[in-house]
Amino acid sequence: MARVNGPFLSLDASGKLGNTLVASIWKGRNYMRMHFIPTNANTDLQKAQRVIFAAAVRSWQGLYASAREQWNVAAREVYPPIPGFNYYVSQYCLQGGYPTIPATAPKKAKVIHNR
Repeated sequence: MARVNGPFLSLDASGKLGNTLVASIWKGRNYMRMHFIPTNANTDLQKAQRVIFAAAVRSWQGLYASAREQWNVAAREVYPPIPGFNYYVSQYCLQGGYPTIPATAPKKAKVIHNR
C-alpha cells in the first residue's frame, strides 16, 4: 500500500475511482490502493469458523465487567497491543471455547516482511 500526502489531485480524497483505485484515510493518514472485490467463501469450513467466531463474540458479551477488565489488562502485555475483546476472541478460537488468560502473552516479531 502506498502512502500519499495529498492524494489524487486534492488535499483529501476518499472513495472509488472507476474500478481501479480506492482512496481513503486510515488512522489519520491518506492512502490509495488498488480496487478489488473480495470473495465470500461459503465453504463448510468457513461456515463452521463463522459459527465459532459468533459464539466467541456472544461469550464476550456475556462476561461480567470484572472479567472483561482482566482481559483488557492482559491484552496490554500482547505485542502489538490489542483490545481485550480481540485477545479474548482469539484465545476463544485457539482454546476451543471459554478461554483462560495465558500465563505468557503472545508476542509477534517487530520485524516486518523478514527485514
